[in-house]
Amino acid sequence: MPGAADAKALAAAMRQTLNLPATRFPMRANAAVREPQLHARCVSVAYSEQAEDASRPLFVLHDGPPFANGSLHMGHFLNKTLKDIINRYQLLRGRRVRYVPGWDCHGLPIEHKALTMLQLSADELSPAQVRALSRQLAREAVQEQQKDFERWGVLADWSGAKDSVYQTMSPSYEARQYDVLKKMVHDGLIFRGFKPVYWSPSSRTALAEAELEYQDDHVSHAAYVKFHFASMGSNTSEQMTSVLAKYGDTLSAVVWTTTPWTIPSNQALCVNADLEYVIVRPRNADSDACYLIASALQESFATMLKGDTEEEVELEMLETIKGSELEGAHFTHPLVNRKAVVLVGEHVTTDAGTGVVHTAPGHGQDDYFAWMAHHSKPGEHPDILCPVDADGCFTAEAGQGLEGLCVLDEGNMAVIDLLKNSGNLLSIGEYHHRYPYDWRTKKPVILRATAQWFARLDALHARGKRVLEDSVQMVPPSARRRLEATLSSRHEWCISRQRAWGLPIPVFYHKNTGEPLITEESIEYLQNIVKTYRVEGENGEVEREGADCWWDLPVKELLPESLKDQADQYEQGTDTLDVWFDSGSSWHAVLPGLLEPNEEGQLRADVYLEGSDQHRGWFQSSLLTSLAMQGTAPYKNVITHGFTLDERGSKMSKSLGNTIVPNDFINGCTMPVPVADKSSNNKKKSKKKKPEKAPKVKQMKVPAYGADVLRFWVATTDYTGDVSIGPGVVGKASDALRKVRNTARFLLGNLQDFDPAQDAVPHDKMHFSLDRYMLHELNSLAQSVTAAYDAFAFNRAQHALSHFISTDLSAFYMEATKDRLYCDAADSQTRRSAQTVLWLSLQSLTRALAPVVPHTAEDIRLHWVAQLQGDIPLEDVPGSVFLEQGWMPSAEEWKDDDLARDWTAIRQLRFEVNRVVEQMRQAGRVGSQLECNVYVVASESDPRVAELLSPLVNSSSELEDVLLCSSVNVVASETEIESAEQFKANCQLAMGPNDAPMDVKLVLTPAKGHKCPRCWKYSPEVDAAETHLCLRCAQATDLRSVTDLAKTLIDSRSGEEEGYQPFSCSCKFGCVACTLFHLASSDGYHETAAAMGCHDLQKRAVDGTLVEIQRPHNSDGWYNRKGLASFNIQAVCDHRKNFLSFDIRPGSWSDSKIWKYSKFDDGKLNDECRLYNFIHSSTRMKIEGALGLLKERFRVFKKALPGKKTFSAQISEFLLRESDGVEGIEQFNESGPVVDDMMASRIGKQKRKEFAKMFVTLAGRS
Repeated sequence: MPGAADAKALAAAMRQTLNLPATRFPMRANAAVREPQLHARCVSVAYSEQAEDASRPLFVLHDGPPFANGSLHMGHFLNKTLKDIINRYQLLRGRRVRYVPGWDCHGLPIEHKALTMLQLSADELSPAQVRALSRQLAREAVQEQQKDFERWGVLADWSGAKDSVYQTMSPSYEARQYDVLKKMVHDGLIFRGFKPVYWSPSSRTALAEAELEYQDDHVSHAAYVKFHFASMGSNTSEQMTSVLAKYGDTLSAVVWTTTPWTIPSNQALCVNADLEYVIVRPRNADSDACYLIASALQESFATMLKGDTEEEVELEMLETIKGSELEGAHFTHPLVNRKAVVLVGEHVTTDAGTGVVHTAPGHGQDDYFAWMAHHSKPGEHPDILCPVDADGCFTAEAGQGLEGLCVLDEGNMAVIDLLKNSGNLLSIGEYHHRYPYDWRTKKPVILRATAQWFARLDALHARGKRVLEDSVQMVPPSARRRLEATLSSRHEWCISRQRAWGLPIPVFYHKNTGEPLITEESIEYLQNIVKTYRVEGENGEVEREGADCWWDLPVKELLPESLKDQADQYEQGTDTLDVWFDSGSSWHAVLPGLLEPNEEGQLRADVYLEGSDQHRGWFQSSLLTSLAMQGTAPYKNVITHGFTLDERGSKMSKSLGNTIVPNDFINGCTMPVPVADKSSNNKKKSKKKKPEKAPKVKQMKVPAYGADVLRFWVATTDYTGDVSIGPGVVGKASDALRKVRNTARFLLGNLQDFDPAQDAVPHDKMHFSLDRYMLHELNSLAQSVTAAYDAFAFNRAQHALSHFISTDLSAFYMEATKDRLYCDAADSQTRRSAQTVLWLSLQSLTRALAPVVPHTAEDIRLHWVAQLQGDIPLEDVPGSVFLEQGWMPSAEEWKDDDLARDWTAIRQLRFEVNRVVEQMRQAGRVGSQLECNVYVVASESDPRVAELLSPLVNSSSELEDVLLCSSVNVVASETEIESAEQFKANCQLAMGPNDAPMDVKLVLTPAKGHKCPRCWKYSPEVDAAETHLCLRCAQATDLRSVTDLAKTLIDSRSGEEEGYQPFSCSCKFGCVACTLFHLASSDGYHETAAAMGCHDLQKRAVDGTLVEIQRPHNSDGWYNRKGLASFNIQAVCDHRKNFLSFDIRPGSWSDSKIWKYSKFDDGKLNDECRLYNFIHSSTRMKIEGALGLLKERFRVFKKALPGKKTFSAQISEFLLRESDGVEGIEQFNESGPVVDDMMASRIGKQKRKEFAKMFVTLAGRS
């Protein structure tokens, strides 16, 4: 055995002969540096070039505009990434993507922030000043947010070109928005009314329902209040009159309210006409007081009367009354000398309270509708009390010392005290419930009646529901119900806001009558002014533009020509449009520049995608304006995502200290992370929900992950629900993407010498069924990923891709083909076949990843193209992965369900073999899996097993590679296994849902022979004392040596046309000897010929020769008919004596048997070969002459350098082609006999001497 130094030298020498992976693609992404370098290629260039290709079908995802206010948060990243994944996928599928990012620039949040920065109120500035400040703030926010969107890799035109983005404050947008308002005015959908709307005292403006957010832990004061009976109504029946008169002053109707501050505004009581009401009296009470309540609520009413006392309250039912019989009765207001009439309303239920509802039309929408229904006579204009101002404080109208008190604070408590003092408060207590808050100020809102502008929606309900059902796809499907419910529940839309920063409602009010003036003509006139109005400052920058004209110009210049003579009678209104009207009109402002109307003249984007809160926001407002304008929805697909939560599943909030911004992960930072409070584990859980406390935190250093890692996190989540984010979550996403990256690195490294145009092996030429099976899996992967992307289920796509990479590719195929890739001859068909699968896998991986991680995909593609073009600099590689033709590679011919079923069973066998190998390891018998031989015992296994495995065992080492062992054999019985050490296992292999499983008997033994120092497989062919290689490795190293020598000899030529310069080459290999028992295999010889520029000819000859060898350890089968140990070598040559194939078998094999199992043309002669042999019987002389020359040339080395093995026939052919110079040797002539040159032997001997002399010289130099 060789010493340690020799073994190390041998290992180093063998390493030089392997096809080891090599690539410049780095293991680490270094995203902070690399992603910005790739930005232009995968964002700007990719978008601009495809946008100009009119041959592509159009795809439009319309961007919902974020507020141009403040920094971006994780919700923005989730939203923009999902949109970008869709756009990039559509681009890769060959579509022309038009994506125009937008910003919502108007509204209270921006105005409020601008004023806060100056520490001023709106009253201290003119509207023009407020608008200027707000515009500047919005511009700055747009610029900052755009930088982040670009860094995130969002595909768009960020050049600043006209119409590349949209802003709701731009004059062109404002003018287009007036188109929508004008159409709605024309159709009579816009009106002005005095009615309760959601009002934010903290913002001093009306709010739409979409501007509310609800808090579940709001605490109100719930009060039971008495209204004493006053009188009967004019329509009350005689029976009811007598019942109520019987109880007189002792009777009170009891109401339950969570807004006691609205009692001063009470104008009525409501009951349900269909409910049963009762008059009850508490037994054993000190007074005769009796109460009117709903019969179904007696128990809860008794509990209220009991209060904190231990004594139960029992109610005595005195009368039963139908709700409809109470209509028209009057009860006395508990605080003022005013009567409250009883009305009927369907909104009254028995879910809570008493069944009698306190009704204040100025502070409740149900109250308002019931009140207006009661005063429905023509010309009737009922008074509506609302003694609350814009700040949410009582006005003088409330009386009783309430003026100036905040209704949500001290005003509410003051009313409660008044009720107590009047004796009309039965009970008061805290009530936890869900309550609306201003979505921006996070303060509670109230309902307050004001004069506002509204849009009628009832007429749009039926059409909207039909459109949603017939022509809109919703993701997730449950979102359809939410949007339909939101639509049907809104009867009116309050579109006016009392703020300066917005698009003005173009209405003029008559100075004397207060009558509004708003017509199509007046809107259109203002619209034209808005388009062109522009005022520049001294530095040339635009200071005033667009709708600023409403505040800058006098009324006369704003009114149309037909009304200018009446200008002194009118003044402009001060209300602005709801920002949801702004953004809801974006389809009309943006889509006309992106796509052509359909046959019905309608504009419809392919996709709208926003958060789940947009069902009552942008999705709804866009639908309403589009229904009013063009009678259909502005979208074909509506996709909804959830909210981002922290790692504990809690909502992010500054007060909890758990807010996260995307750039913290992209650029790296030190981040506070929650620490588990161990002490809380021992505390009993309280059923009562308490406000969430800020958790304990520690500081964690977060690396600069780059944008792709965060994008990968987005794609792996189920975005249709809420998603969690934090350092731990992002760390896992980084690890997962790193595995994908390492897989790509392996693929690139093993494709370093692969050119698909020349080296790719067609599916039908792949000899290894494993390769064909992997193409089946690639085809299935393409179908799964494509279906998932089409369904917007990106997590399903990534799961399928991740499963394929980790289970099918990395853990299975890459392991099973490493031996082929590293150890087979570089240009062998077997290696090229595996490389073809790896190349197709790389294309699949790159394209499937590209929508999600564009920088990574672009980097993979750059390195692939660069190495394909000779390792050119990466910056010299043209194009982008997003501009290449084609999606994931797939083909119908790759689909083979039967083959997939077989390989599913084989992979199960692999698992069972691994299990037994582990037992052998634990027993100390093996270290590496290659130290094992595997036997399948046919007699104790299902017959189908032999049928499944035999082709793989007999044809090649395919099964050995898959099972990662040195040999695999199917034996009839265990008696054929010679090893004394056997590890056995019985298992079952599933063949399919409709097939019974197969029983398999496995026997594993330590491998025979010695370890090949090159491939590490064990084989009896390897002589440990001589450090010989196995046959395969000897052939592969011969091929490498021949290729190197051929290159050296050819490179040594001078620039002259004739002759060679004296040889001055240096060889990497040492002493070289040639023996005939290591001739090349068929595949290797083909590749050697190709490397030297030789090409197969159609005319071939075949013969065999016996070559004596030393007696092998296992001598059975090696003795020929002469009784000598030998190889029987069968060769194929062409008419020029170029060898085309060698097949080396034991000496006992006959020529016909060898030819039968030959891999050259599958052991068959084609028609041309048969004709050649038939016409020219002397063809046999060709092959015999070729073998003779070979023997003569190299016989001298057999004795000179015994035991050293390297190339033989390859060099013979090279000399024959390049340097023999023999003329007239058996030139082939189809029409005549073959003539031999009698000088061939003499010339061959001379050339052998010259070659031997040169070879010895080379050996001495090494």
